[in-house]
Amino acid sequence: MKLTWHGHAFFEIELASGHRIAIDPFTQETGNPLTSVTANDVDVDTVLLTHGHGDHFGATLDIGKPVLAIHEIMAFCNNHGLEDAAGTGGGGMNIGGTVNVGEARVTMVPAHHSSGCPGADGPFLGEGGDPAGFIIDDGETTFYHAGDTALFGDLKTVISDVFQPDLVALPIGDVFTMGPKHAAIAANWIDPDAVIPIHYDTFEPIEQDPDAFARDVDDADVHVMKPDSDLTY
Repeated sequence: MKLTWHGHAFFEIELASGHRIAIDPFTQETGNPLTSVTANDVDVDTVLLTHGHGDHFGATLDIGKPVLAIHEIMAFCNNHGLEDAAGTGGGGMNIGGTVNVGEARVTMVPAHHSSGCPGADGPFLGEGGDPAGFIIDDGETTFYHAGDTALFGDLKTVISDVFQPDLVALPIGDVFTMGPKHAAIAANWIDPDAVIPIHYDTFEPIEQDPDAFARDVDDADVHVMKPDSDLTY
């Protein structure tokens, strides 16, 4: 699995099958100051959305690829002409469900945050369902993208015990998600082989020192990635 991190929570991922996924495509033109990538640069087969906030929904409509998202956000995307990557005819998916995407199994798991759908005349317009994270298992690597979340007990039990991810991406920015201390606790609970800190340094309220986070992680390798850089795992 090859991952490219474009800052914030935005990843492009190439699966073992060659299928390409974007997660939370917060591109340069949609307000991400950490990346040079625009919607025209995003060459993927599927877009995964953890929730509908603008810094995660980003350039989804401009990218124009099939979307995997919770039911309410999928309805919004359907109304704007995008296909449903879950193959449910526009129903999207929901927490606890698993679908096949590019020969990988993708499971939607809970996150503790808020959501909403983007609107032309304001930051949110309409119901955005619940926030989520994703477990992506391509047969070689199991990757957990936590989305925007607080620390919560299922990280220690369900995520760790049931899914046993090899690689996890955890928000460390604080204010809108868990901060470095709680993210390190989450990493230690999940006990993956490797961790990528995300959702920090994008804006002043979430400026953090990822090396301080890394010092509190007990066993996993911490990959402090530079925006627009790659990691093959």
